[in-house]
Amino acid sequence: MKEYKFINMDYVDGITDGNSEMKCQLIELFFEQIEEIKQKFSKAIKENDLDEIQKIAHLTKSTTKVMGINNISEKMFDLELGIKEKKENFDYKSYIDFFLNNISFAEEELKEELNQNK
Repeated sequence: MKEYKFINMDYVDGITDGNSEMKCQLIELFFEQIEEIKQKFSKAIKENDLDEIQKIAHLTKSTTKVMGINNISEKMFDLELGIKEKKENFDYKSYIDFFLNNISFAEEELKEELNQNK
């Protein structure tokens, strides 16, 4: 199996029992969800809606965890917790920037995996 830097395909293989068709469906669903998440983050930032950002972070944490994108999942957990605990001077935008700056790398690896499994 190919080694990836941003995704953990061992985890994905485990939840799909290595079934290529299921893996492809999961990856395609992930792409749809990530596009929706990007749009939601953009809107919530414009509106400075911390409650919505916390909800989106929770969704993103789960979505990325399922795909074995642990670095982003962990950052989204920290974002969710930081808002929930109302941490003083909490720079929530830096967490969203981290997501936006790194998700494309994971998407590229998932596209490669998708192409290998079709």
